[in-house]
Amino acid sequence: MFPLTVFISHFVSDFAFTNVYSPKFFDINNYYKHLIWVVLVFLAFNFDMLKGWGLLIVLFSIVIHILIDIFRINRQRTDLVFEVSSLVVFLFISYLFRSFFKSSFISEVFQFYIVGMVVSTSFGSYLFRTFNVLERQQKDTVGASERLAIYIFALANNYLWVVIAIAAGLAYKLIFDKKKNIKELFFSPIYGLISSILWNYLMVTLF
Repeated sequence: MFPLTVFISHFVSDFAFTNVYSPKFFDINNYYKHLIWVVLVFLAFNFDMLKGWGLLIVLFSIVIHILIDIFRINRQRTDLVFEVSSLVVFLFISYLFRSFFKSSFISEVFQFYIVGMVVSTSFGSYLFRTFNVLERQQKDTVGASERLAIYIFALANNYLWVVIAIAAGLAYKLIFDKKKNIKELFFSPIYGLISSILWNYLMVTLF
């Protein structure tokens, strides 16, 4: 593997606590709020690299992220191909400048763990909105929290607690959240379980 802090910064900026389908996301007048979040995330994951070439690479990455955002705003829409292409761009940037981030305070194992966590939680919400499991403007706080619990327990190889997390998530959605959408009820834990098992396998294989 190679250091993924630049990739993680983009991934988290656009999908954690963010809905790229929200009209607010395409409003240039509100963009400063997202920009603050972007800068904070990039600084958080790369703060010990902010010197010499590392600083220039991080600034370059932030500029690329902003250009991607501006392109979205100008189009007033986004789609799966565009988002995946953007992720590939940042994966390439991370690979291209990998030698400058080898000494990152975040180990490569933990970096990969964080990527998997976002894949399972926030990116899962994006996919559900994309494929109409959720409405485009609908929040997915409960589903993302359910998948986070599944991910944590699955990667700790504690599958009893995975089952408990799935049961608790379904119970909460039925009793307190009043969920009637069958796809939303069951796709979330299924996606969470499959993505978590897959990531656990990748972690074991790669590290």
